[in-house]
Amino acid sequence: MSTTNKERKVNFGSLDPLIRDIATVYDFYFDQNHFIETEVKTFLREFEGKRGDRDIFALNQTTLNANNTIINARKSIQHALNNLDHLNKSVDDMNNKLKKEIELENVHQEQRDNDRVNKFEFEEIERKKIEEQFQMAKNDIDTEFHEKSSQLRDKYQIIVQ
Repeated sequence: MSTTNKERKVNFGSLDPLIRDIATVYDFYFDQNHFIETEVKTFLREFEGKRGDRDIFALNQTTLNANNTIINARKSIQHALNNLDHLNKSVDDMNNKLKKEIELENVHQEQRDNDRVNKFEFEEIERKKIEEQFQMAKNDIDTEFHEKSSQLRDKYQIIVQ
């Protein structure tokens, strides 16, 4: 028996079908490349879609915020323009009042200057009158002195050289 068992050869034939079967089992249980690639592509497509939606939503929100900011800025600018117009009107009114006051002050200053000139001229005339009166009084005194001195000379016959 021992010879018969040894002589018996097991002939498997071609190994190709076996290798194909092992490869199929390996592919089915262990090689998940195709499945993983499909899942990754699906995940990326969904992620990019959601990301795109998030980006569009964020862009929409940013646009709304920018529009609101622009509207608020326009309102603020309009309010500032109204305030500036009011301030310009107030400044113009104040300038007109100051102009009128300066004109009145100039008229009053001219009047005061004229009064000073008139007063100075009047004082000059008065001073000249006083000087003339003083000169006349001096001349009268000198004349009277000469007359009296002549009379006294004649009376006492003093010779003055």
